[in-house]
Amino acid sequence: MNIQSTQALCPRTFFRIKNRLITALISVFCVLSISMSASAANGSDQFGSVLAPLVEKIKHSPKSSVMVEASADRAAFALRENDALLPASTLKILTAYLAIQRWGLDHRFVTDFYIDRHTLWIKGYGDPYLVSEELILIQVALQPYLEKQQITRIGVDTSAFPDVDLGRGDSDNPYDAGNAALALNFNSINLVRHQDQVVSAESQTPITSLAQQIGNEMGIGAKAKRVSLPGGRDMSARYFAEVFSAQVFNTELPIIIGQVPVTAPLVYQHANSKNLEQVLVAMLKYSNNFIANQLFLMMGTDPSQPQITASQLVTNAHQYVMETSKQAFGWDHYEVVDGAGLSRNNYLSAQQMMVLLDAFRPWRYLLPERNSHVQAKTGTLTGVRTYAGYYRDSADQWKTFVLMMNEQIAWRFRYAFADALRE
Repeated sequence: MNIQSTQALCPRTFFRIKNRLITALISVFCVLSISMSASAANGSDQFGSVLAPLVEKIKHSPKSSVMVEASADRAAFALRENDALLPASTLKILTAYLAIQRWGLDHRFVTDFYIDRHTLWIKGYGDPYLVSEELILIQVALQPYLEKQQITRIGVDTSAFPDVDLGRGDSDNPYDAGNAALALNFNSINLVRHQDQVVSAESQTPITSLAQQIGNEMGIGAKAKRVSLPGGRDMSARYFAEVFSAQVFNTELPIIIGQVPVTAPLVYQHANSKNLEQVLVAMLKYSNNFIANQLFLMMGTDPSQPQITASQLVTNAHQYVMETSKQAFGWDHYEVVDGAGLSRNNYLSAQQMMVLLDAFRPWRYLLPERNSHVQAKTGTLTGVRTYAGYYRDSADQWKTFVLMMNEQIAWRFRYAFADALRE
């Protein structure tokens, strides 16, 4: 058994005790404030000539905090580490951690297929990684069933998720894509205009009537552009069904949206070819908000509540995340209202993030690599720049660090800070 699976099987009590001890040790051994009143020479001795001015910048930013684990190169240090600040997309580390605890790295999300007379029904449960390439696998698996009878229409069941708005923005950018029980390509479409006609910018994704309509309304030009679907869950389901129909039946069959008839037999359950481990790598590397919020919402689903409302689903997910985080880490005075870090109602302290990072060590490899000695997640909102993860010190030991700056600052500052920790 590898270390990842061993860690995943540990009881929550172990994590709660372990992380409370970590919090206490951090409080004892970290420098609780950074005094920059010493001479420039002393500052350079403590932090190095490259890191010292960066720490100085953080010190003079009242809405910023930092915390760095002790390493072979220097003692631990911290500044305003208990201040509650916006984490932005570094919150995805918490989402990843909770998803691992909930489902395990080998988990594969599923989509169900039923046949009722001449209708092929598709029921989604929120699989965050249903992409065009996955439809090819589904087509092959379904073929024996489709050969037995003629399919004349497609039904889509989106009842697993209500029509929920989880901090969706107003733009057509893919990072503003809405969430749904059944969605294709992260609820986005990639379009381009060719010879005065909107076509798919992806060879693996057929163009559909809905995609052409959206492309024309948005004025898609000769340069390929990926945009989020502008409607709710019914539009997401309709687009999925259109692409599926074009892929599998080489035509656009009539589409109905409703619930699978209780008498319809399940003919195939598709488990995604990517497991949770691969999904999390993609979520963290590309900071995919759609994946993060799909996972967040699925943490709030309850099979005993088939007709759950949007507000109840979000409330359930919020309660699950808050209660599970408190049990695991002993946190107080924090707020998590989505899984992506888009909301400005989220807040964590640098110390809380450090405790999370210590628990996340077995899965450090899931985080994006900046270079050979930094693996960390960035967070960016207007007026927010954050960075959290691990850096490798001169003794080749991976150490944790958190930088939270709730101010507008050059995006490169975060990278310069992380690189300087190894100086």
